[in-house]
Amino acid sequence: MAKNTKTFGKVKTLCACALLCAAAVSIAYICKFMTVGSIRITFENLPIILSGIFFGPVAGFITGIGADLVSTAISHYGLGGLNPIITFGAGAVGFISGAMFRFPKIQKSAIKVLLAVGGAHIVGNMLIKSIGLMVYYSYALPAVLPRVPLYIVIGTIEYAVILILIRNKGIIKSIEKLK
Repeated sequence: MAKNTKTFGKVKTLCACALLCAAAVSIAYICKFMTVGSIRITFENLPIILSGIFFGPVAGFITGIGADLVSTAISHYGLGGLNPIITFGAGAVGFISGAMFRFPKIQKSAIKVLLAVGGAHIVGNMLIKSIGLMVYYSYALPAVLPRVPLYIVIGTIEYAVILILIRNKGIIKSIEKLK
């Protein structure tokens, strides 16, 4: 069995991203019951953002795409209900978080996490996914505007969780072994 893959590096990294994808799908499935219109209170993006931060933008993008595809497939819509704009938005969450976390001139972890989480939610959720809701489901702009304060609150909570995780030396040591 090959020990390296082109995109993910090691097979261990691929497995870690698959587990983060599964976590995102599980959280999304549970949180589908907390949906009203275009508003869904969920932390399904947390594992996708972690994938981008820990393993890079490409791994984060693939984790996000995979999570949305599986989540849609197990929903009552099935893959026929796939919204490619929203799927791209999920990938963008992983990509942007990974790219922003690797911003070269910034050294402080708190600022890197802020850029990663904030950028991921602004681009992936507030912009791309909202456009997907308006294009595919004919939501009017006022119906998607409440997503902005919602993702500010969700992003703030995710920021705190991720900051705790990346400041834990044991977790970082374990992640480094996966790369």
